[in-house]
Amino acid sequence: MTAKRGARARHGKVGGIMLAACAVFFASLLPSAAWAAPPGQFEIGIEPSLFTGHFGTHHEITIYDLPLTLAYRDHGLRVQVEIPYLALSGAGAIAGASVVAGHGSGALRQGLGDVWVRLDYRLNEPAGWRPAVMPYVKIKLPVASYNKGLGTGRFDEEGGARLTWHARHGIFPYVQIGYQIVGRLPGLHLQNMVTFEPGVALTLTPSQYLSLIVIGHSPVQQRRGYVVSAVAAYNLRLNRRWGIQIYASRGLTTQSPAFGAGLGVMAHF
Repeated sequence: MTAKRGARARHGKVGGIMLAACAVFFASLLPSAAWAAPPGQFEIGIEPSLFTGHFGTHHEITIYDLPLTLAYRDHGLRVQVEIPYLALSGAGAIAGASVVAGHGSGALRQGLGDVWVRLDYRLNEPAGWRPAVMPYVKIKLPVASYNKGLGTGRFDEEGGARLTWHARHGIFPYVQIGYQIVGRLPGLHLQNMVTFEPGVALTLTPSQYLSLIVIGHSPVQQRRGYVVSAVAAYNLRLNRRWGIQIYASRGLTTQSPAFGAGLGVMAHF
């Protein structure tokens, strides 16, 4: 389990990633270092989430995210598909894994969100000061409704790498850096962005983990600021198959969601 795969999310933000997520889809977006997955190649999870705040505007915006995550692992390879169902209240529009000012009314809109496909590959194991290196690529499949403000109808792509160290006493620091190519849409003035995610996972017991994370990115929309959020996630492995996760996020900039929270259930088989 990640500290929110798909906190990726499945990281809502105006002017940037929601991360996450589910960042909105921080699924894709919180750290895998936080969870030592039990045996089993397949994983399925569902994690209802809520993000709310002014996001740098003068009105309230609330995003409800219900992402279904499917994943396959084989040695160093991990492939993940996240399929979110979204409800958006407030004037704004979802652009990829972000919420931007522009298209979209203030009424409640809901429907299927854009699907994210992510591939990670671990090149090596950590040893001493040498980190494990895990390159990744993500592709957004634009299936969400543009008329409802739930998507742009454009493909987005991201590539980057995660470095994870195995420190003593059950401490796992890591950092992830990426670059996202954002599909352009007339009138929204979108631009590509750099994503960053430093964090640390702490082993409380063999079945309990606590993750402390900072998730951020450069502006996705012209004349907007950086989006940065602090996230705390708690993971509990109930047995070899089932696990749960609770997380909360707090925005550190005016462009970020003021508050976010989620509760997830994951199964490995």
